[in-house]
Amino acid sequence: MERYEMAELLSQKAGVTLEEARQALEDNDWDMLDAMVALERAHNKASGVHVETGAEEPNGVKPVKNVSSRDGAGVFTNGFAVLWGYVKKLFRISLDNDFVVLHHDKQILAVPVLVLVVLLFASFGLMLVVLLAGLFLDCKYHFAGRQLGQEGINAAMDKVSDLAGDIKQSIRNAGEDKPDDQ
Repeated sequence: MERYEMAELLSQKAGVTLEEARQALEDNDWDMLDAMVALERAHNKASGVHVETGAEEPNGVKPVKNVSSRDGAGVFTNGFAVLWGYVKKLFRISLDNDFVVLHHDKQILAVPVLVLVVLLFASFGLMLVVLLAGLFLDCKYHFAGRQLGQEGINAAMDKVSDLAGDIKQSIRNAGEDKPDDQ
């Protein structure tokens, strides 16, 4: 192989300019492997990557044992760990808190919030109809538990129940005001 072809091949394989490849080959007596190792070391030194080396080989070159560059891997791993922590926390909250259905202030159903969420995702339309029908059948919905069983959340749920009761009463009143057609 001609020296120009060697420099061209090394340039392509190492991702360096033709001049850098030629210089590395000249510095290493036109030995392709030694020139590649020298270019790799120069690249690692410039990028701040630590290269562990062992004992020197007979020709004076230290072999590269471990070249490790984890520039973006740590960021991804840490980001995923944080996200996973939030998912676990939400899962724990959804199991520790209950969705409670009351009818005339008597509890008729209590399920973990996770069950409600799964049912909503599985069949949103059906669950919406069931929940709205329950409101018009004098059911009230509450949350019980340390995180979701707060007065503010349950007060908002009571307002929705009261609104449904008002709508139901106005429908009844409108039906009573209607004259009989006989």
